[in-house]
Amino acid sequence: MKKILFIGLFLFAKAVFAQQEPTDVQIKYALQLFGQNLKKHNVKDITSVLDETFHIAEYRDRDLTNVLPQLINPVVLDTIYYENIIKRNNRIYARQVAVPRQGPKMISWLRMNNYLMFDRIGHFEQLMGLADPVGQELQPAKLLSKTAIKRSSSLMFIEVQIKGSNEVYSFMFDSGAGATSLSEDVAAKLGLKVNQKAIDIKTAGNGGQFKTIDTLNLSIGGLNVRGKQVVVADLKGLQKVIGKPMDGIIGFDLLKDYQVAINLDDSEMSIYNFGYFETDDKNKLTIRLTNNIPKIEATLKVDGLDYKTRMLFDTGAGGAISGNYFLNAYTSGLTDKMKNKMSSAAMDLSGNVSQSEMGTIDAITLAGATLNNPVISLDLPKEQPSFGFDRHGLIGMSLLGRFNFRFNYNMGYIAISPNKTFAAPMVPLYALGLGFVQDGSKFMVTHVDEKGLAFKAGLRTGDELISINQVNPGSVDQITQQLRNLAKNKIELEVTRNQQKKKIELKKFEI
Repeated sequence: MKKILFIGLFLFAKAVFAQQEPTDVQIKYALQLFGQNLKKHNVKDITSVLDETFHIAEYRDRDLTNVLPQLINPVVLDTIYYENIIKRNNRIYARQVAVPRQGPKMISWLRMNNYLMFDRIGHFEQLMGLADPVGQELQPAKLLSKTAIKRSSSLMFIEVQIKGSNEVYSFMFDSGAGATSLSEDVAAKLGLKVNQKAIDIKTAGNGGQFKTIDTLNLSIGGLNVRGKQVVVADLKGLQKVIGKPMDGIIGFDLLKDYQVAINLDDSEMSIYNFGYFETDDKNKLTIRLTNNIPKIEATLKVDGLDYKTRMLFDTGAGGAISGNYFLNAYTSGLTDKMKNKMSSAAMDLSGNVSQSEMGTIDAITLAGATLNNPVISLDLPKEQPSFGFDRHGLIGMSLLGRFNFRFNYNMGYIAISPNKTFAAPMVPLYALGLGFVQDGSKFMVTHVDEKGLAFKAGLRTGDELISINQVNPGSVDQITQQLRNLAKNKIELEVTRNQQKKKIELKKFEI
């Protein structure tokens, strides 16, 4: 009977109290029933009142039916009661006191949403020997580590140490990675045990089957990240395209356990616990996790009309906006509405070759911040899916790089603020139809599209770039940054072709 009343209460609360906070009586009743079920080890009733985003440490909602019994069954509780109900962050917090039959009492915090569904419960983390993450939210945020960010092809890299090695490794920071990855070469060099059975790993792209390492202990800026399962992947191809050594990829595993702040003005990454910040975050992007990848809401302005859409927040993508078939349908034919449109098989300055339609749209707005004339690429596969979508594409670092941001997966948002590059003009470099790759100390032109401005200026596939504006490039990223000057001035290139030097002039963009 109590179970029926309990479920009825939540259904009633969702229907009636969606626009207002529940009363203290309702909150206390929900806590009382949860405490009773926890004391009786009623796993089914406990899981029935958890929010769909609920998780315990690294275990997500899909694993709870297996994890919960292992945690609560060995603990025999005499008494459970609640005190200190606090309303903050549009959430409800309560202090839980659990008195076991043997041993000291356990004090932890829990968090509920306004539907009286449980978001997070520190009691379970304590049973695993971890700190109470919910209790941290009620204290000021604590800085745990800080490390430098290096950029290449607009992407972000940080230095990482691996337990058992004195070397420093370069990892790409990728919010579009559903798991942290280590290169096959590093795994072999360190003699790490790799599981030979591949498992399915999702990413902002298609993902795939990968082998794994059960436990890898990392250190970032002096912070020891607790060992977790990591993916082992061949990163040589991606490393060649980016033109920078890459030993691994930092993804979801780091983001879910901490608050990670990216300050591109100072080129720093700061890692905090789950505490709060004195300055309120006004510009917040609410996120939903899809395969452990953050999905956000954005507004695209196309032909004077606003389209509210869902995109993946992907710091591992070098482009600005990448749309899919569903975005084209949602905007009633975006391919016909883009400005400065160009079809090409190679629009990525880093050398990635893909068939797409590229152009610019009026604007994009993220959490109240608007960028004009952003570049968008549209992938329209020959076999177009007829149904089923939960987002319209992704947003990459060519656009996200104009913000500083802080990930808070625990509370379900990304706080963003414009950085010093925000007001710089959006330069449609895709119109060059040009791709570069670094080969040792050389920078080779890997592709020149015949429809692009670079081809018309005289560049050809196979040319070796000697200088750009009389500067000898040191990285593909440096080439990209120099080409952005086309928003203001023409650019002179010096290349070698068939052992002969040639000078080529790229004209200023009309933006």
